[in-house]
Amino acid sequence: MSQEATNHGLGVIDRVTRADTPALSRDVPFELSAIQAAWPEFENAFDSLQGRRMMGLVFNDDDRYRMSSVRVARDEGNPLRLDETVIPGGDYLRLRLRGEPSVVYGQLAQAFEVLFENADQDPGRPHIEYYRRAGEVDCLVPVHAQS
Repeated sequence: MSQEATNHGLGVIDRVTRADTPALSRDVPFELSAIQAAWPEFENAFDSLQGRRMMGLVFNDDDRYRMSSVRVARDEGNPLRLDETVIPGGDYLRLRLRGEPSVVYGQLAQAFEVLFENADQDPGRPHIEYYRRAGEVDCLVPVHAQS
């Protein structure tokens, strides 16, 4: 896949480079019902979601899902006693989904399948769901750096 963006029925596929990002997290089993039940509790533990960047990480062993919030200044000292993690940087293929939240969430699996078909996947890093705002999610699949 080149640096150029490619149009797909779900959205635009492009290549982005992310920096390593410190985050607070909690792992749950990689089961849809467990993930759906855990997100509200995870989000409600924070004083506010204002300024937070929420991400879900799926590891290649497919048995865990990591809910993550990029650290903000008010997380100093980790008052919620969440796990500390780093969201790995590097090159990713991205497909940004936009629309009605329930529709977007229903398209996540399909978006990742499209990315898997187009990616020179790096199995050492997790796939990422980046929840940008209601109705907008970036699906990110790690790829090997271009030479």
